[in-house]
Amino acid sequence: MKLKPIKVSVLNQYIKKYLMSNSILNNLRVEGEISNIRMSKTGYTYFSLCDETSCINCVAFFADEISKNGDKIIAEGELSVYEPKGTYQLVVRNIERVGLGKILLDLEMLKEKLKAQGMFDRSRDIPLYPAKIGIITSKSGAAIKDILKTFETVKSSFEVVVYNVLVQGEKSKENIISGIKYFNDTKADVILISRGGGSFEDLNVFNDLKVAEEVYKSDVPVVTGIGHETDRTLTDYVADVYCHTPTAAAERIITGYKDIEDRLKRLASSLKQGTYNMLKLKAADLKSSKYIMKSYLPVENLYKLKMELESYNNIMKNSAVRRLKDLNFELNILHEKLSVHNYLNKLEKGFAMVSDEKGNVIKNIDQVVINGVINLRFKDFKVQAETLHVQEVQNEG
Repeated sequence: MKLKPIKVSVLNQYIKKYLMSNSILNNLRVEGEISNIRMSKTGYTYFSLCDETSCINCVAFFADEISKNGDKIIAEGELSVYEPKGTYQLVVRNIERVGLGKILLDLEMLKEKLKAQGMFDRSRDIPLYPAKIGIITSKSGAAIKDILKTFETVKSSFEVVVYNVLVQGEKSKENIISGIKYFNDTKADVILISRGGGSFEDLNVFNDLKVAEEVYKSDVPVVTGIGHETDRTLTDYVADVYCHTPTAAAERIITGYKDIEDRLKRLASSLKQGTYNMLKLKAADLKSSKYIMKSYLPVENLYKLKMELESYNNIMKNSAVRRLKDLNFELNILHEKLSVHNYLNKLEKGFAMVSDEKGNVIKNIDQVVINGVINLRFKDFKVQAETLHVQEVQNEG
């Protein structure tokens, strides 16, 4: 005979009443370290209470403006169930402060140790015009969208390779270390380690000693753009460049490319303004010369003034021509630098850029799926094709 089913809400209500009837669970003193503390708009305080292996959600129906992440406390209260989600939590009536938590204390001691070893002192220059940028982050996170959007603001062609990793959890450490090794092996010009913001637990992988050591050992300069502004992680301290957000880190990497565009605009503006000022000055000289000519009637003075006028005119032309040549020379040099990184020049020669359905550039046979769709970008048109057959070929020569 099957039991009669009950609703989830009824089950949660039953569990809550059961817990409330337990005298031990109604009068608890739990010791641990505060983590992920936050205040609600209603004035309640939410946080996690953790030890070395476990955490429990807590709520205090009052504003605790004294406690902070890492504090070690004894929380007095009762165990209850939050019915809408079926999760249990400790309802805190009173907080007794013990001191700085062991997790935070251990982190501070490790930070001081690495600082004494000189691991925080390295600050290598980032290449002005990186041709290959390696990004270590989650492809499904918000950080990668902000980074790629920032890169699209410059009109230069550089390679961007995303190494997809977990940015929290047990396997995230190995993922991040593998990514750093990968970009060192493939000779990237700069490595960007990034993720969005999160709680102390979410970001704790970036406080891992092995991750920090791998960043320090990297032959390729490392930039961090982890979305948190309150505390710097060990990875931030060891990196060559530390930025508060993924967007700021991306901006830092492409500074050189942006400087070229700004300089071109300034040169064009300078050329225009310089020519205008020169013409205006010589026009004033011409008016002055005409006035002098009218003031002196003798023929020899008129002839002298005429010669001076022609001389001024030649000086004006020669100066303008020289200035225009100099500025045009500088513009051509800058234009050549930009053209080197412009993939459109390759398309001019008849080449095509091949990408998969998601827009990823196809570089090896593993990216091609039989009966899949690939996109071909030519100079003046695009083609979408279905792959019927794929065959690996040997490079000649």
